[in-house]
Amino acid sequence: MRRYFLSLPIIIFFLTQVAPAYAELDVAIPKKVWQAVVWVQCDRRQGSGTVIQGDRGYVLTNAHVAIDIETGIPAKECLIGFLEDPKKPPFYFYKAAVNRSVYQPEKSRDFAILQIGEPVSQTILTLPFPALATQEFSQIGDQIQTFGYSGSGNQLMTSHGVIQGFLSGFIQTSAGIAPGDSGGAAVDSKFHFIGIPTRVVTITYESGKTASTTNELVDIRAIMTWLDTYGTNEHDRFFSHDNYFQYHQNAVFINQQDLGCTYIARTRVSPTVYCLLPGTERLSFPNTATFLSWYPDFDSVINVAPTALANYALLRNVTFKPGTLVKSATSPRVYVVVDGFGTMRWVPTEIKARSLWGPNWSSLVHDIPDEFFTNYTIGQPLEE
Repeated sequence: MRRYFLSLPIIIFFLTQVAPAYAELDVAIPKKVWQAVVWVQCDRRQGSGTVIQGDRGYVLTNAHVAIDIETGIPAKECLIGFLEDPKKPPFYFYKAAVNRSVYQPEKSRDFAILQIGEPVSQTILTLPFPALATQEFSQIGDQIQTFGYSGSGNQLMTSHGVIQGFLSGFIQTSAGIAPGDSGGAAVDSKFHFIGIPTRVVTITYESGKTASTTNELVDIRAIMTWLDTYGTNEHDRFFSHDNYFQYHQNAVFINQQDLGCTYIARTRVSPTVYCLLPGTERLSFPNTATFLSWYPDFDSVINVAPTALANYALLRNVTFKPGTLVKSATSPRVYVVVDGFGTMRWVPTEIKARSLWGPNWSSLVHDIPDEFFTNYTIGQPLEE
């Protein structure tokens, strides 16, 4: 089996809800919002994008729109189209170049940043370009709205819904996400940028079967975590926060209620517990402390035959739940886990720890045995 796109199976729970409805834009939506969601074409790949920095013309989209994901080569030419009328095709056109991109299926990263260049159309926009500010504190139950050039490919469409959960850097929502929305925007009730639609494709070569394509919503914090791998608060070069102080003074992490396991299982011949994901993959809990950061007890663990477990390919070890304070068993440095893939940020001072987790913060710290420390990635430190 080969995972051709994002490697982790994602679950979206629609339960009793009807299929999400797509509609043309409501006239009540501010112009600066719908104009910030742009039409994008790179070589022959068409999708959507969102202007995230108006002065420098930075546009966030998906890597599978901006680059050839088989070769990793950026597009020779990208075009950006802005609307003048929300019910008509794009009117203003600009050339754009790929500034940053990442395609890492194992970490569910499929992002690219374009920079707008010279105009192509005779009529141009007055600078700065319309852009969306980010809001990084979404919660379950929040009303959201998605935007993208789905359908015919040149008509901006929208869908309303609510946040239903968070999983592995994705926002579970009842709002619609369709082909062509890739790189578009999800906004909260105040029209702040909270997520980017993307496409997840799984191809299975066994018996020639091809799995279905799904469209998911990536949490904006996952993009910021990626950008910060380039340097301390590198994301601030590209994004504008709705509340800069709140983001930078908090240990912002990607909310995740559970791992999306179909079953939590072990065999009678081994104490190791596994998360069996939808499909044919599993995650391994390396120790009891990691398991208990996700679940209150072992009551949900079932016993399975070793032969049944062998049908699930081992993907990786589970890391501590986002928001958990951790340190190496042989080092005093304390970190906070910020995503479901084990990215950690160093807590630089005791004063910082007290301000975020209270006077008893040290009692919340979990040791990571040295043999499992390599499961984690050290990101940028928290600000003092």
